[in-house]
Formats: sequence, C-alpha cells, structure tokens
Amino acid sequence: MKKNRALGVIILAALVVWLVLYLASIRPAFLRWGATDEEAVRVLPGDERIPISGYQCTRALTVDAPPEKVWPWFAQIGVGRAGFYSYSWLENLMLASIHNTDRLVPEWQRRISGDFVRSFQFGTDKPGVNGWSFDILEAGRVFYLSPGWGPFVLEPRRDSQTRLLVRSRGNPAQPVFKTLMAIFFDPIHFTMEKRMIVEVKRLAEGRPGAPGWLAAAATAGFALVGLIAAGVIIMKKRKKLRILIPIIYALLVIFLAEDPTAALVAFTALSIIIAVFRAFGRWGWVLIAASWIYVDLVLIYAKDAYIFFGIVFLAASCVLLSILAFHKKKMA
Repeated sequence: MKKNRALGVIILAALVVWLVLYLASIRPAFLRWGATDEEAVRVLPGDERIPISGYQCTRALTVDAPPEKVWPWFAQIGVGRAGFYSYSWLENLMLASIHNTDRLVPEWQRRISGDFVRSFQFGTDKPGVNGWSFDILEAGRVFYLSPGWGPFVLEPRRDSQTRLLVRSRGNPAQPVFKTLMAIFFDPIHFTMEKRMIVEVKRLAEGRPGAPGWLAAAATAGFALVGLIAAGVIIMKKRKKLRILIPIIYALLVIFLAEDPTAALVAFTALSIIIAVFRAFGRWGWVLIAASWIYVDLVLIYAKDAYIFFGIVFLAASCVLLSILAFHKKKMA
C-alpha cells in the first residue's frame, strides 16, 4: 500500500511539473508554430470578425508550390468530400465519418462564399455545430472558415512558393474555462491543424506519404496491444463481460464511420484503459493520468502520431511476448 501511495505521489508530482512546463513553454510555442514574430502579430484578413480577441494562435509554413496548386486542396475539404487531410482515425472515434483523399476531384473544386463545410455526418447544416461556412475573402488566396477557424491565407512567394498562414481567434472567456481550453482543447486543435497543413503541403508539392509497410507495422502494433489488453480483461475471473465495451465501440465506428483503422484504435485504446483498471484497481487512474503526458507529447511533436504509437506498441508487444515465452520456458 505504501509503495502504491508513493507511486501515486510521484506521478501526481510529474503531472504538476508537466502542466507547468506545458503552460509556460510548450503551449506558447505551438500557438505560433512556424510563424515569424511579424506573422504572429500581423493583422490578417478576417481578424475584424473577432476584433477583441481573448485567444489567438497563428501557424505558418512554406509550401514549395504556387498558391494555385495549394488552393484546390483546400477547396475540396469537408465530410462527404476530401476530408480534412488530418488524423481521420482520431476524428472518426467520434463517428464523424471523415475520409481523406490524396487526389483532386474536379466536381469538388467549385466553391462560393457561404458554402457549408461539414465536419460531422449527422444533423442539418449549422455552422459552429457540425461544420463551418466557407467564406472566400480573396479567390485563390484567402478563405475563412466561420465561426472561429480562419482565416487561411496563401501568400505567393518567389521561386513559385506559397507562405501558408492559419489563424484562429476566440472571444475572452472566464479564467476556469480558459484554463480548461488551454489544457485540453488547444493541444488537440494544434495536433489536427498541424497535420492538416503539413499534409496539404505534401500533396501540393506532389510528395509521397509514409511507406505502406510502415503503416502496416503500426497497425500490427495496435492489434497486438489490443489483443494483449483484451487478454488481461478476459483472464480476470470476474467482470469478463467488460470486454464487450471496446468491442461495441469498435463496431459502432466500423458501421457508422466506416473506418477500420479508427475502429482498431477505438478497441485498443478502450481495452488498455479497462485492462489498466482491472490490473491495478483504483490506482489505475494514476497510470492513465501519467499516460496523458506521453500521449500529449506524441500528438504535439510526432510527424505521424499513428505510426509512432503503432511502432511503440509493436516493440512493446514483442518485448512482452518474449519475456512471457522465456518465463514459460523457464518454468517448464
């Protein structure tokens, strides 16, 4: 019991240190990821829509392609169209039914101001609830996703390059709500937006994505860890039926979002959480809280979070299975 309490105190202390480091250094850095000092404070088209801002982030990168090769990729975003070029396996955990494409589709290219960009498959079109209004401020150069996510600015540069800037602004909020948004919403928003603009850069430049074998290895890692976690749940004498929770969740993702990868992630993640509580009892929440640091770091810094998580899972599974095989052989 004393060891468990000591472990809990250590992990809680680590969480406090992490929060301080995150709020003091990591968050300020990703709020202006890629942007110069001048770009971070410069007035961009559409800023007047939220003139008194309690929150602002500006992200930027340089695309080795002219704006006319970048704009078409943004023109076709949305559910039922090209997706958002981000982590659909995360988006579809919420049954959004987002499916990214790596090609330009002619019938998706026509955009007019006021077009609805759907972010979720259910419900009637309502900006701010299940999508945004695609407002063109300058054709081929600037559009605004309203409310709250925009503008997207494509500035032509020499050598046929484009400087892409994305800004989000929010109204002033109460301190408690502002802190909760900073801790939980901001890293998610950064993760998804960074992935989006990095993928648009890759597609506009005509570069290939991650090798298929690497994605396959990552998928194998998720599958192995999911099965191991499921085994921990089933091996317990009581409450074996809890394994139905990740199974049902995965089936919902399969049938409603039509995304096998997201279903695998759903099954694995929920199985791990249940297995941790089955193995460590009430101290499981401490380990889950500690894993939050790791998950945040991967999502914020990894080039491809799915591949990173999957390869780590694959390595950990191989090590664990090797240890179990050695132990079984030794006991024989």
